[in-house]
Amino acid sequence: MKILFILLLLLSLVGCQLLQSESAQTSTEAEIVNDTAVEQVAEPEQDSELILADDGASLLTWLLFKDWVLNSSMLQREQLQLSEDEQVADIQLSLLQLHPENNYLTRFRAQMQLAERLMVAPPELAALFSWELAFNQKLLEAESAVSALTRINGELQQELEQKAARNRELEQQIEALTQIEARLNQPENGEPYE
Repeated sequence: MKILFILLLLLSLVGCQLLQSESAQTSTEAEIVNDTAVEQVAEPEQDSELILADDGASLLTWLLFKDWVLNSSMLQREQLQLSEDEQVADIQLSLLQLHPENNYLTRFRAQMQLAERLMVAPPELAALFSWELAFNQKLLEAESAVSALTRINGELQQELEQKAARNRELEQQIEALTQIEARLNQPENGEPYE
């Protein structure tokens, strides 16, 4: 059973890659033809309805949905009709909010919500989404680290600018003292002091 499940997942991933390259080619062709046309919103194509189940068809449908979410535009995601089943709609919404284009806080909240919702999901489906959660967690950690480094870099840049300004001030003072010293060393009658 596990081998069959793994084979099914591998086949679905290959299918998703083929769909992704085909959809990328199709979207590129559509952009060339309709440069000024309004973006058309197409919901994900699904052979079956999204349900909370562990069978292969349901898992494949969820994989196709996740692939669509990743490759869709913000407008497409906003106009998606969610499932009438409240639990399925909650998971759909969480997956939509986990999209990398959303801001950090939205994705962080969606991460927590999806983790809670997966506690009641069937085990195989929960395992499928655990990859989504792990990926998003790494993305959030990386963004947090980049944000911290950017903040530290900004603070160091500000400190460097302050030190450069202080350095210029000290150079001006040294130049002024050098001029005063030069004037003091000039003799009143033309002869230097010994």
